[in-house]
Amino acid sequence: MARKIYTDKHINYLQQIAPGKSSDEITQLFNQEFGLNVTKTAIRTLLTKHGIRTGAPRWKREYTDEQLAYLKELSEQGLFNAEITRRFNEKFGTNKTETAIQLIRGKYGFRTSARNWYREGHVPWNKGMKGWWAPGTERTWFKKGNRPQTWVPVGSETVDRNGYLKVKIAEPNKWAYKHRLLWEQHHSRPVPPGHVVIFGDGDKRNFNPDNLILVSRRQLAVLNKKGLIQNDADLTRTGIMIADLTMKITERKKAGK
Repeated sequence: MARKIYTDKHINYLQQIAPGKSSDEITQLFNQEFGLNVTKTAIRTLLTKHGIRTGAPRWKREYTDEQLAYLKELSEQGLFNAEITRRFNEKFGTNKTETAIQLIRGKYGFRTSARNWYREGHVPWNKGMKGWWAPGTERTWFKKGNRPQTWVPVGSETVDRNGYLKVKIAEPNKWAYKHRLLWEQHHSRPVPPGHVVIFGDGDKRNFNPDNLILVSRRQLAVLNKKGLIQNDADLTRTGIMIADLTMKITERKKAGK
């Protein structure tokens, strides 16, 4: 494919229209003006290369004040997270996952009193043993209201040994990787099996949705082997295309044997 040549006229036009506009808007206006079909990634590369800043936020708020208020209301009704998710999606016509709703509720402290109960007729294993305990165990009992010293509330964050942030999403001790949760929240679907979310610029603290890229484990293996994960998300996306081409060439060679 022939490489596009951008003239001073193209660059001057970008400088005029970029301030305050998103990448999508700039791409649409640029293509309309010059009758081209340039991708958003190419426009971003041009903006970066020529030092053109938009000043526009790179992502929008995921939840409005009305949506947050409704989540708080549902939580205070004592509903389970699955029911809260169902009602939220029904009211606002969204497709949020239970994990995304759990995460945002934890972030804003919207707790529910709902708990899992045994079904009618269930006989617990310790029926008839009320008041009994193994001798000596009373020394290790927690006093009423006490929590382990390691306890932290839902929404708390920690760093694993590889430098990735993890978020507590449920009691008693359920954690998930923050970048994976944010990708699922932004795309309103779970990460597919056999796939992972990587940081486009290699910065494990850059949680901008544009920087969180979904790749297959096969793609990741090639990216790591060939050092194609760069310090720029757009360059890493180019690296993914190279990885795809590399895998295709390998498949063709194997098929030709």
